[in-house]
Amino acid sequence: MPHDVFISYATEDKRVADAACAAIEARGFRCWMAPRDVVAGMSYGEAITKAIQGCRAMVLVFSSHANTSPHIPKEIERAVTRQAPIIPFRIEDVPPSDALDYFISSVHWLDAIGGPLDGHLTRLADAVEQTLAGSG
Repeated sequence: MPHDVFISYATEDKRVADAACAAIEARGFRCWMAPRDVVAGMSYGEAITKAIQGCRAMVLVFSSHANTSPHIPKEIERAVTRQAPIIPFRIEDVPPSDALDYFISSVHWLDAIGGPLDGHLTRLADAVEQTLAGSG
C-alpha cells in the first residue's frame, strides 16, 4: 500500500524527522522514512525510488545538513518530476544550496526556527493535511 508522505531528511536531523513523522501519522496519514520503511534485502536506492513514486507529497526537513547531503537533491528531483507537492520544513536559518534552490525556491516554506518544536509540528501536520486534501 502506498504511503501518503515521503519524509526527506539528513541523518543528522533524524530526531526532528521522527517527530515530524509522528505528528503527521497522528493525523492518520502514512509516512515513509528510511531506514524505518526499507524492506530487508531491498537496495536503498530502489526502496527510495519506489517510495517517492508512490507518495502523494514530500516533506523536506531542511537544514545545513540537508543542504550538503548528496541524496536529498536526488529525492527532491524525483518528487518534482512526479509533480508531488513538496513541503520544506526549515529547522535552521540557512539558505538552500544551488542544487536545492533550483527545486524548492518557488514553494512556501514552513519555518520551525525558534520556539517549541511541538507548535511547528502542529503547523506542519496542518499543512500536510491541507496539501493532501487538495491532491485528491
